[in-house]
Amino acid sequence: MTKRSLQDWASIAEIIGAVAIVLSLIYVAYELRENTRALQATSRQALGDQDLAYFQTLLDPSILAGGMDKKRRGEDLTDLEISQLQERQHLNFRIFEHAYSLYRIGALEEREWERYERVVSINVCTNEMAKGMWPRYEKGFDPEFREVVDSAMADCS
Repeated sequence: MTKRSLQDWASIAEIIGAVAIVLSLIYVAYELRENTRALQATSRQALGDQDLAYFQTLLDPSILAGGMDKKRRGEDLTDLEISQLQERQHLNFRIFEHAYSLYRIGALEEREWERYERVVSINVCTNEMAKGMWPRYEKGFDPEFREVVDSAMADCS
């Protein structure tokens, strides 16, 4: 077995140090990406909360309740009741869009998004108010989310 010189040990230490620096940089990059994702999710949540609070100001709970009751009984709705029920769906789809944006940045698990996506499909295929709302408001939604809704509409049977 040969003895290593001090120079050999210094070279080995230098290589180990270089590897440690590379590993540290990879870890810092990973942590930075995770922190950025968390900041994006937090920002999106704050904006989503503001959006939802604003859209809720457009809804009158008494008109909504009356309209929903009349709809269940199969009675004709007034234009105001229809408008309120469509606004409610608009708010609902803003929540779906928010979930989709969280899914896109990795802050919502795929399984959870798939649950939302099923509800989107059910709404656009079976809910008259959602069907009526979408053409009025679709341009105000994120283009990628519009593709999700349009795809769900195309799959209605």
